[in-house]
Amino acid sequence: MSGPDESLLSDHAVDTALILIVDDQKSSRLMIAAVLEAAGFTNHLFASDGVEALDVLEREPVEIIVLDIVMPNKDGFDVCREVRQRLNLPVSILIQTALEDADQRASAFDAGASDVISKPIHPHEIVSRVRLHLERRRMMNSLQRYRRRMEEELKAAEAMQISLLKSDEDVAAIARPRGADLWTFYQASNQLGGDLWQVFEIDETRFGILMIDLSGHGVAAAINAFRVHMLTDTLRHDRSEPGLWLAAVNDYLYQILPVEHFATAFYAVIDTASGHLHYAIAGAPPPILLEASGGWQALGGSGLILGCAPGVSYDTWKTSLKQGDRLLCYSDALYENFEQPDLSLEPEDLARLARDVVSREGGAGFMSAMIGQVFDDPEAQSRDDLTLLLLEVTGDR
Repeated sequence: MSGPDESLLSDHAVDTALILIVDDQKSSRLMIAAVLEAAGFTNHLFASDGVEALDVLEREPVEIIVLDIVMPNKDGFDVCREVRQRLNLPVSILIQTALEDADQRASAFDAGASDVISKPIHPHEIVSRVRLHLERRRMMNSLQRYRRRMEEELKAAEAMQISLLKSDEDVAAIARPRGADLWTFYQASNQLGGDLWQVFEIDETRFGILMIDLSGHGVAAAINAFRVHMLTDTLRHDRSEPGLWLAAVNDYLYQILPVEHFATAFYAVIDTASGHLHYAIAGAPPPILLEASGGWQALGGSGLILGCAPGVSYDTWKTSLKQGDRLLCYSDALYENFEQPDLSLEPEDLARLARDVVSREGGAGFMSAMIGQVFDDPEAQSRDDLTLLLLEVTGDR
């Protein structure tokens, strides 16, 4: 691995660094230039006062300014302020001054100076300061390029992850011919996340909905989400039997998930023709059934989280579905208050909020309205990956 001098200040970097020397005394300008040239910094521009300096800065990609304070027309303090405020340049400004008063030197930093060097000039000091600030500038440029590259890669990965989820049209093409409407919402906590939902065709009258919440956040969770998507998309055997299918998913996840990684899941098979919902749960929050009659229930059942042990069995549970019933599935980010756990919502709180929202907004406007009801602080919504699914039994085919 190369060191800072090799990676940030190569001979080419030193030779090409453009330095503006601003001083009303020609002899001072030439002396500073001679000192810098002896150290290898040969790319100079000169200005005799602040007005000329600002004119140069508007035209040239200067990296370092060596700036005198006391000059005619416009002094060094004014130059600093205009560079920072009007021109908004990230250039390093080294103010040379004979002032020893601490308040006056502090005024230089208040005006926007990057550093203060003594006057008369000490060759070793000015070369060291120029080199230091040039290294810092090159390092910041390198970090900015790295950050831009990472942001581009994260956006690409985010788009790939979103592409795993079915479009509204695809969801409707599966649910509506089978007597239901289904609305979905997904938001990662930090561009990439570990939540995943899927909708499967089973036969002409039945379809399945899956919701998985993988441990962790960010890149690691997203990679696991890609793994789970590939697995569940191709694992078709026993898809009509929720307990058996989750057991198969668990066995595969136990083999592919890294140690200490796991997932919670809810998988249900909806059959509006027979009026039944069959489901299995692996540590997931209990979905809430809002009954058309006005009642509600949190679906019972339990099961071990996925990926922790092989050979786990999962029960298949059953409940009735009637026309007008609605099923709300959600990840734990909807009800957990990470800052104040005592304020976390209980199922009855979610049921009350959901019924109030759906009565006002219907299914189409449910997601944004429900999220607005739960999260007073927009920042709280992004502290964990958030997924919501709302199923409505229409009976239409």
